[in-house]
Amino acid sequence: RDFLVSELHRLDVRGKLPSSGAYSYRPLAGITGITIHYTATSPNLSVYEIARGQLSRVADSTTGEKFPAIAYTLVVDSIGTIFWCHDLATRCWHSAAKVDGIRRNDSHVGICWIGNTEPNAQQINGLRRAISFAQLNVRRPLTLEGHKDVYATICPGSTWDRWRSQLLA
Repeated sequence: RDFLVSELHRLDVRGKLPSSGAYSYRPLAGITGITIHYTATSPNLSVYEIARGQLSRVADSTTGEKFPAIAYTLVVDSIGTIFWCHDLATRCWHSAAKVDGIRRNDSHVGICWIGNTEPNAQQINGLRRAISFAQLNVRRPLTLEGHKDVYATICPGSTWDRWRSQLLA
C-alpha cells in the first residue's frame, strides 16, 4: 500500500489539470465499485490533453452543461503511468448510468486508460495498480465493471470482454 500511495503522490495532478469549475463530493462509504473507461483517442495523448479536450464537451445533453474538469479519478497513460486527477470522494461525471436507482457517479470510481483499441501490458498493469489504490483507500473490495456493462456505449473498447479478466488477476 505505501508503494502505491507514494507512487501516486508523485503523479498527483489534482488541481493541476485544466478546469473550468469543480465537481461536488460524495461520501467514501457510498463507493461500491469501479468503472473502467477509455478515451477512444490516440494512446499518445497526455492526461493534460485529455482534460483540456473534455472541457469543451457537453456532459448533460438536456441542460447543455459542460464538464468542469476531467471526468475520471485516475487515468493510465500509454506506458502504464497512473495520474491521480481527483480525490476518491470527488463525484466526477464519468458515467450517466443509473442502476437500481443509484447513479454510477455517486457509487463508482472512474478509472480511464488512454487509447482506442486495447490496453497494452503496461496499461493493464497500471489499471491493476489503480484498482488496488482505490480499494486500499476505501478499505474494502470494490466491484469492477466496464462502462458498457451498464450503459449503451462501446467504452472501454470492443475487446473489453477479452482483457477484463487480466484486471482481476
